[in-house]
Amino acid sequence: MKSLTHRVQQFLDRPLPDEIALNYEPDSLTEMFLRTYATGAPTDKGFVQMGKICLTEIDQTIAQLNTEAGREYFIECRKLVTEVLQEVM
Repeated sequence: MKSLTHRVQQFLDRPLPDEIALNYEPDSLTEMFLRTYATGAPTDKGFVQMGKICLTEIDQTIAQLNTEAGREYFIECRKLVTEVLQEVM
């Protein structure tokens, strides 16, 4: 099985579904959270808090999406954020 770091990096590198690409924010909190983890940067309580905020934002985003591809993308994103939080807490 691939490491969590590798899976996060693959997720960040893959093409975005069309619905997501339309409103893509490269410096979103969730992307910053995942990139910080993928680069091996040190984590602290602030990082954990950022991840918890990301989960709330992801849940709100999933509820607003219109396509299955968009929902699947954010469901996978949520899974990765959850796994990162479990690892660093």
